[in-house]
Amino acid sequence: MNSSKDKATEEYVSREFRKSIWLGICFLFVTLILPVLNHFTGGFMLRSMFGNLSVTYVYSVLFIYIVAWVITVYYVLRTDKEEEAH
Repeated sequence: MNSSKDKATEEYVSREFRKSIWLGICFLFVTLILPVLNHFTGGFMLRSMFGNLSVTYVYSVLFIYIVAWVITVYYVLRTDKEEEAH
């Protein structure tokens, strides 16, 4: 019986680890795509959006911040749901 609990815990930890890795990769992609966008679409990324705020600034400050919060909320809600089921 103790072995089945250990196995279930190992599977749960493994799922959480994989989920964390994939969400980390998504955030890393969103963050690292900024230099690529600046290189290949420089004119567009330098365009002003709000006053003196360029598209690059808005992307790096607002979009990345919003993505970080979305990933965090997704992780917390999904983990809570899985813990309740466990």
